[in-house]
Amino acid sequence: MFSKSLLVCFILTLLVVSCSGEQKKQENLKDIKNDIDTSTVSKLPEKESKKVVKVIDKKTEKKEVHEKIVAKYGEQWDFCNCVVKNDSINTALEKTLTDKQTDKLMARWEYVDSKCKEFLTTPNTTPEQRAKHEWKVKQCLKNVK
Repeated sequence: MFSKSLLVCFILTLLVVSCSGEQKKQENLKDIKNDIDTSTVSKLPEKESKKVVKVIDKKTEKKEVHEKIVAKYGEQWDFCNCVVKNDSINTALEKTLTDKQTDKLMARWEYVDSKCKEFLTTPNTTPEQRAKHEWKVKQCLKNVK
């Protein structure tokens, strides 16, 4: 009898702890979920609604990463701005520079790097992600020239 009640208490405690963690996650998702019409999601087949929830989770994760980066490094530049700035630094590095010019360029690179931390968190591990990333980079550079 004692061990059963102990087991029941343990399970209840586990449920309470997991529910409180789930509540925090739900609060974080609340802002993003408001953007989606819940009646539309509820009309979707279960498999499709799970995909929508995964998209919401990814958006929340991306938003949280963005907030952490901004808190640590300050406001970040957009993707194309980072691509263009890094490309100009790479182009300059290909030229013969004096030590003073190199130092100035490295200081500029450090500044650009601090404004493009989010740029480094973009996933591109699968061939599809790499292809998408390359296409986006080409579009940014094409729009500049």
